[in-house]
Amino acid sequence: MQYLKTKVGKHLIEFYNDVWGREIVTLNGQEVSKKFSILGAHHFFSVQEDGEEVHFLLISKVTNEGSIAIDIFKEGIPITLNLPLSYGFQHKNVYKKEGLSLLKEYRLDEALEQLVKAENSDGYDAEIPLYMACIYSIKEDIENGYECLIRARKKGLPDLSVIDRLDFLAYLRLQPTFDAFKASGFTTYNPDEVNAAEESTD
Repeated sequence: MQYLKTKVGKHLIEFYNDVWGREIVTLNGQEVSKKFSILGAHHFFSVQEDGEEVHFLLISKVTNEGSIAIDIFKEGIPITLNLPLSYGFQHKNVYKKEGLSLLKEYRLDEALEQLVKAENSDGYDAEIPLYMACIYSIKEDIENGYECLIRARKKGLPDLSVIDRLDFLAYLRLQPTFDAFKASGFTTYNPDEVNAAEESTD
């Protein structure tokens, strides 16, 4: 996975590119464009600023050196050109890095404490609530696990299929309410059914 995260004014723009040529652009945590490309693509999106619609264009391209770079335009004016992509997700958030390390050691309460701090310091990172959902899954807390997955979805988690693959989320996937939750695109669930499921395991 190649990744770019940049601020344009008050807006956070993120770009993801994987080995299968899938490109995803998120604006302030919300997915605004998805395309498949080998040699680059044009991503058009817009946002409201002071009651007016402002148009952006993000262009992915292959450089002469064979790497991928990004150009960003706002209302046709170049904002930044030839931004290089990084590989993987950068762990600049020390709370996130520590939380993930503690999660892998199954020190769940400590991990959750760090991840709460991480989310408070970076409200755009969709991976943080995903990791929190892993903790709640291990703790067999269905409702809080679902709520974290909803936040991850709203923040633009680029690959929802990871929810089906992460071993930490196995308990949530085994719940009778999970299929309906998944069918909603991880956006809604029935609290009464979740509460009933949790009571049946007590």
